[in-house]
Amino acid sequence: MRDILTILRTELGEAPVWPAQTPFEYVCGIVLVQNTAWTNVERALARLREATGFEAEKLLRLTDAELTTLIRPAGFMRAKARSLRAFATWMLYADGKTAEELDDGALRTALLSLPGIGPESADVTALMVYGRRRFIFDAYGRRLLRQAGHAVGRDYETTRRALEADIDAEGLSHGELVDLHGMIIEAGKRARAAGGWELYGPTIGIGTRQA
Repeated sequence: MRDILTILRTELGEAPVWPAQTPFEYVCGIVLVQNTAWTNVERALARLREATGFEAEKLLRLTDAELTTLIRPAGFMRAKARSLRAFATWMLYADGKTAEELDDGALRTALLSLPGIGPESADVTALMVYGRRRFIFDAYGRRLLRQAGHAVGRDYETTRRALEADIDAEGLSHGELVDLHGMIIEAGKRARAAGGWELYGPTIGIGTRQA
């Protein structure tokens, strides 16, 4: 995986950075981006920023009608409002323990218990918000792993269970895993825009174009 990261850095340059100023803003983005385009998320985030400054306490003081109106551009606003409230409440009042006091497994379990937080969202939150070492087995990540010769499962969790221990054993730092996540997303976007799914440049020799 470190070799793949080196290849992607050479091909793509610096990893793009998600423009979030606070951990809570980042989680709001993770929730709102589900099943919608990023341009819609930006509109919803701008409204939330103006209304709450991305302070969890201020979000919890909003009525249901106010919150759903603010995030309407991102779609599925009732379900996403419920997720945002649940995360804000957990972040502020979680059983007397902060997330920083939980080990990686306990943090993942706690995040997965929240409505609207599935395996991918939980791992992205752990990686990007709480500084945990996680590889993100999203659709782009699975395509990259398949092209690199790994046996990939049918979905996020089957792939994670099959490959996470091997990837973890390679010892990538948190910073390297953050860069790798950003690079994989950027490579996937470029490949999709070009009409294919090859995540490596043509000189790499280990990529194969996928249908």
